[in-house]
Amino acid sequence: MKKITVLLLILSIPSCLLTSCLGYRDLDHIVFVTSILIDRDDENNIVFYFETLNSIRSSSMEANQEKRIIYKIGTQNPGDALNELESHTSAPVTLAHNKVLLFTERFARGGLDQAFELFERWQDSNARTLLGIFVGDTDFYVKPNHQDETMTGLYLYDMLGDMQSVTSDGVKINIKEFMSQKYIGDRVNSVPIINVSKDDVTQGQYYLDGLGLIKEYKLIGKLNSEETGYYNFLVDKGVSGNINTKNPEDETKTVSLMLQNNTRYKSKLKLENDVLKLFVKIKLNTDISAVQGKLKLTDETIAKMEESMEEKLERNCQKMFREWKDRKIDIFDVQEKFERKYPADRRKNIIENTELEVDFKVNIIGTSAVRDAT
Repeated sequence: MKKITVLLLILSIPSCLLTSCLGYRDLDHIVFVTSILIDRDDENNIVFYFETLNSIRSSSMEANQEKRIIYKIGTQNPGDALNELESHTSAPVTLAHNKVLLFTERFARGGLDQAFELFERWQDSNARTLLGIFVGDTDFYVKPNHQDETMTGLYLYDMLGDMQSVTSDGVKINIKEFMSQKYIGDRVNSVPIINVSKDDVTQGQYYLDGLGLIKEYKLIGKLNSEETGYYNFLVDKGVSGNINTKNPEDETKTVSLMLQNNTRYKSKLKLENDVLKLFVKIKLNTDISAVQGKLKLTDETIAKMEESMEEKLERNCQKMFREWKDRKIDIFDVQEKFERKYPADRRKNIIENTELEVDFKVNIIGTSAVRDAT
């Protein structure tokens, strides 16, 4: 009996190995969607651009290769898009590995609700898929000019996942976070804008270009890259990169300060005579990274640069806050903070009766790569 048992175990090993090979070959019969761009045409049809990774089979298994293929599907009913896509492919389609979901500006202004209802129905869709608004020509999505990565979905996933680039020029948000935010506070979501370079040398390359602000599934406004930095300061999302201030020895020149990663943020609310006071304190540590003109670093010049930078940040943050307050749109999560601090108070759109007091403290703690840029 022992010999028979051992013999059966030995005979079962090849069958296990064959099962593994069959599973591997099954991957050759699946079309992987890696990114999706959604647009709307002049006839109000929804247009899907599906970027897919397809296995190109040959007579030799060793010669198999993967190829990027874009499928363009136009439909009036978004629920038919996936079925229509599968009618164009030679294998089943999966969204389980989709990295990025993009919307054109035209589609975003018309409303994103149909798109999100669609992805909720597709059971294999990934809630961690990152979101973005694509403001370039759709031709540059079909034929991009990014050399680092063949697949646009993987390229943008790395770009949007890089906290250094995102916190200076955008934000990182996925489908799950977007769906949660639309039930919180004033229900405004911020989504990174992806633009396409038109310069001769870098034409067709992608770059982050600020934020799109979405309320009730519609794009209501945009922030440029500079405004995005001030916005991220006020909502405590952290900011990286460089900020310029005046050269204290020549106000026609600038000094570039590099922000470090140890920003300290504090905020509190206080309701006084039906006016909500929002107090924000932000402490920044910086290095001098570049100097235009000549600058002698002394305690006096360093103090002048710190003061100049503090005034600039406070002025621009106040300006942005007033602009959106006048529009009666809360993009700063004030309503959410108010409801948590005063749960018994049922007032809505408290941003109309909110005053901001923002205090920046800038410390220049060192120098690196200081140079005369004259």
